[in-house]
Amino acid sequence: EYFDDIWVRTSDIRTDEFQNLEGAPEKVEANPMLGMHGIRFSLKNPEILKAELNAMKRVSENSKGKTVGIMTPQVISIEEVKKLKEILREIDFKNAKVGVMIETPASVQIVEDICKEKVDFVSFGTNDLTQYTLAVDRGNESVQALYDDMHPSVLAQLAHVIKICKKHGVETSICGQAGSKKPMIKFLVEQGIDSISVNADVASEIASYVSELEKEANGEQK
Repeated sequence: EYFDDIWVRTSDIRTDEFQNLEGAPEKVEANPMLGMHGIRFSLKNPEILKAELNAMKRVSENSKGKTVGIMTPQVISIEEVKKLKEILREIDFKNAKVGVMIETPASVQIVEDICKEKVDFVSFGTNDLTQYTLAVDRGNESVQALYDDMHPSVLAQLAHVIKICKKHGVETSICGQAGSKKPMIKFLVEQGIDSISVNADVASEIASYVSELEKEANGEQK
């Protein structure tokens, strides 16, 4: 009702998050963060993915003038994006936007090919991108001091992706905790990111901060 454009992420539930539920796999993964979740799980279980996509299709059809974007997590290959598009065609969800979450170093490295695959948007998942880049398990308390989403290697990847996406006219956004941190926001605005997703409790404060940054940038350009 309140939005014209809605992005919905397909399921990205790790096995440790549902291992106690009925029907969960009996095998306990040694490292669920690197295991069977995200788009790899969805493509291995297409009936679940189709159920999710059909639900989004109904939302799109029943909400006149509303656009639904399907956001795909844990992408590491172009083939995953192509298979998602095949399923969208199979269920006749023609007007869906297609987006990719940039949260693996692999997706950063192939971002040009992702753009050429005619995706509509990308969204940074900085929580996972940071842990995979720094080899730091964000769920392990003993290495939390090493977790740094402002690490130069992470920032370099964000800047690279925004640059490539701008060249191809692909919209860029960010989700995750980093999107509510002012140093990160300043960096992203300077790089030219299109939108920022923030925690609800700081939305007003961050919006004002972004406005200030944009005014400063416009003043410098003049």
